[in-house]
Amino acid sequence: MAKSMALNGLARTKLLSRLKTDGKFTVAANLRDELEDRLVAMRQETVSHPLGNPVLELAHDLSERLASGQITTDSLSQLVQLVSVEAFADRAERVGEYVGIAEIDENKQKLSSLFKKIASDDKAKSGLVSFTEYQARIEREAFGIVITAHPTFGLTKEHYQALAQLISNETTSGGELSSAEIDTLSDLVIDQSHEPDQTIDLLAEHAQALKAIESIQQAMREIYDVALNVASDLYPESWTELSPRILSVASWVGYDLDGRTDITWATTLHTRMKVQVVQLRYYISALSKIMSECETDQDELGTTLALMKSRITLALHVAEKETGFFGETGTSDEALKEVSRTIVSDDGARLVHTVELIESLNRAVSLTENDALKRSLIILRSEIANYGLASSHMHVRLNSAQLHNAIRKSIGMEGEPDDPGRRRGNFRALSNLLDEVQPTRINFGSLSAEHTTAKRMFMLIAQIIKYVDASRPIRFLIAECDTPFTILTALYYAKLFGIDDLLDISPLFETGTALERGSEVIAELLDNDHYRAYVQKRGRLCIQTGFSDAGRYLGQVSASLAIERLHMKLARLLADQKLTNVEVVIFDTHGESMGRGAHPVSFQDRLKYVSSPMTRSLFAKNSIPLKQEVSFQGGDGYLYFGTPKLALTTVTRLLEHALGTPEVDENDPFYTNTDYSLDFFLTLKDFHETTLENKDYAALLGSFSTNLLYQTGSRKSKRQHDKLHGVDRGHPSQIRAIPHNAILQQLGYLANTAGGFGTAISRDLDAFVKLHGESDRVRRFMDMVSYAKGLSSLNTPEAYAALFNPRYWLAKAYAVKHTERARDQLRLSNLVGVTERYDGMSRMLQTYREDAIHLHSGLDALTADGQEKVFPFDTRRRINLIILHIVRLCLIQEIFLLSMRIPPFANRDDLTLDDVVQDILAMEIPAALEELKATFPVHEGQTTFTAKDYGEPSDYSDVETRDYTEEHQKIFAPIEELYDICRRVSVGISNSIGAHG
Repeated sequence: MAKSMALNGLARTKLLSRLKTDGKFTVAANLRDELEDRLVAMRQETVSHPLGNPVLELAHDLSERLASGQITTDSLSQLVQLVSVEAFADRAERVGEYVGIAEIDENKQKLSSLFKKIASDDKAKSGLVSFTEYQARIEREAFGIVITAHPTFGLTKEHYQALAQLISNETTSGGELSSAEIDTLSDLVIDQSHEPDQTIDLLAEHAQALKAIESIQQAMREIYDVALNVASDLYPESWTELSPRILSVASWVGYDLDGRTDITWATTLHTRMKVQVVQLRYYISALSKIMSECETDQDELGTTLALMKSRITLALHVAEKETGFFGETGTSDEALKEVSRTIVSDDGARLVHTVELIESLNRAVSLTENDALKRSLIILRSEIANYGLASSHMHVRLNSAQLHNAIRKSIGMEGEPDDPGRRRGNFRALSNLLDEVQPTRINFGSLSAEHTTAKRMFMLIAQIIKYVDASRPIRFLIAECDTPFTILTALYYAKLFGIDDLLDISPLFETGTALERGSEVIAELLDNDHYRAYVQKRGRLCIQTGFSDAGRYLGQVSASLAIERLHMKLARLLADQKLTNVEVVIFDTHGESMGRGAHPVSFQDRLKYVSSPMTRSLFAKNSIPLKQEVSFQGGDGYLYFGTPKLALTTVTRLLEHALGTPEVDENDPFYTNTDYSLDFFLTLKDFHETTLENKDYAALLGSFSTNLLYQTGSRKSKRQHDKLHGVDRGHPSQIRAIPHNAILQQLGYLANTAGGFGTAISRDLDAFVKLHGESDRVRRFMDMVSYAKGLSSLNTPEAYAALFNPRYWLAKAYAVKHTERARDQLRLSNLVGVTERYDGMSRMLQTYREDAIHLHSGLDALTADGQEKVFPFDTRRRINLIILHIVRLCLIQEIFLLSMRIPPFANRDDLTLDDVVQDILAMEIPAALEELKATFPVHEGQTTFTAKDYGEPSDYSDVETRDYTEEHQKIFAPIEELYDICRRVSVGISNSIGAHG
């Protein structure tokens, strides 16, 4: 690992060296150094000058220097690029350390030791478990990767690729980076502004997802090879019977309909068929390579492989043709009828089961004595057994409300399923439907005609199983699920459309109520004969827990603790229910940021944070098989699979976690002293739940809403309100979890991770210090809190709040009185006061300030107690973060003041000048500029009104009154330029923190 880490450091050092010697950054570098020196000095003076705010003061100073011409917009743009590149380089180094980047051979050695440990048994005479037991362990999917496409594509795909290569010092094909290649990557990072791809759509997301999956599959081939090498040594007589599975790969990209109306059933089918085409092409390629290794293609082995290749090729032609049809838009009913008839009238070319492929490979393995060839055949057999006829397993997702709407008429349900007085009746009526349900036949015509989203999804799954792939189960995820009625509804439709044998229904528990009631929901379902029989037949029970939304509702750490409690209750419930033969699958949807459950210290800490050792130990103690799944979301998540070395390292860390024995302290006081730990959890949870309902928190989030951010994915962030510019901009829950976290990042305080802890600690400081010293669980989440606090500064959101303080603009006007700038500032003071935003933001920040004081007291008490220092933060990174905020605060002030120079215009279409200005104060710049450019057009040449055309002459010209070129040049274009730099700052901040949202 040391060699690899040194190479990673070399790439980063070379990047920073080129940045330092690039002459265009000289002015920016000097300005950055000046700001850093002044910031450090001013922060040291805060003890004697506690009422000052260095962030606001430096932003004000920068703004005045910009106005006077001492610095230029270009120099600020270069400063943003300079700091962003440094943040990019730092991110590369951190991710390498975080995941423990290692060479391919080193990872293989770790895996070899892991597989040998799995086979060992000190009690057995041979020192080994039986081959049957080893086979069961190696062929079981112990862990799952789920590729999702949440909007975290914060960089271009080229920048993400460069980041992955700098992390691993490796090309995309696996070779070590040459000096010239590092230079090329450095030029890309330094010369191109850091921002997302401008047209990120579902197809682009899917293409990147497929690339990540391809990289994971390559890593898995390496892992299978290691597993077979170990098995051939330990079980020389039996190893060829193995088909290692170990880890599954799934995706919901193109199949996640929760909160989306832009994905049709044909889009989903097209996307699903595309991954089949990709995988079939890979199988053909793999077979061709294996056949080239055979001594002759005339013997029985060659014939067997040739027939198999021919069979897959026929299926590929069918899949390619049908994929093309469903990829077309606006397909007519007649065309659908024609393709449907073709699909149904199968001529034997279609492939929907893998049994015959597995049998062919079994035969091929028996026909060769060449161990290397056997290994290649077995690896291919393992892949087909694992992936089936697609590059990844399929996860679909709907919202619970869509299921409720579908079943409503069938049982005469009024209101919500859990309405008091109707709950039992609704549940009984649904159970009665299940008593009598019989599978119904459908075709593509009935699917196309169905208007209910939920029923249409079940029908589509039925068609996929019939005509695309019946080899692997499909996961059916239900968002916002907090009642057993919802899961039972899904089971009814699964039975109605005859797919319950291959469908794993998985409720998502993510709200406080759902997490609290989750085990009760499952318990009530298990009392239902239909659900219990379904679970026993499937041999698995699936749930999903959401760290993103739970972190938004409960705060990140209290969400983690609530999820852990649910896991533990579920383990005890299944033990009590005597369902130890049923595998529990827990899909923990989290992301790459702290706000979405990514512990920042190390990858192992991250996995232990999401699924604690105590939870895993409890399942093992009760002999309940547990499969953990985690999500890798969007560009930030796919990064971990960007090169072969990085992908293998990541998958190795996952398997070390999943296959290793959890180290648990049974006497950890966090679990034994439940009185204190429960009080701590409830205090923390109450802080965040109260915050979420606080109108002042809405004012803070709504100050700029998502308007400082680029669009980072195809799934839209739900807008709060279009034309409410004041303090009431809607409930925070109207903003999705990832943009919600991103807003907090952009305001400079990671409130849903660091917030609330001071309040919880202050209830009993001595008890907390003692608990921290004795509890691994507490130390782990306190490291996360300390890290988040280190990347936060309350001076920063207070500086943003000051922009809405009339007194701030009055003070600025007083300093430059009798100038045009003073007149603009006076007018601005009146307009920001209308929003009443400042008072709400200030009250919320006062709450956070009080909480932070208690948090600092707690952290100081730990140090005074002689305990190991809580995870320290990087001072330089924090300074660079603050400098980015200072620059943006300066730019926003200039945008605000430029808006004061917009000429008056007559009201049109209910649009007033004040409306446009309020849009700008909310940083809704694109919408405002669109209106302004339409209102004030640029004259593009004199229009003549000749006598020839109109029958009489005219000398009138309106060029002077209609030409607003000056307004475009002096107001609109500068606002647009400043806003672009503001959003580039957001990417620099994301890189500094390590993820978007």
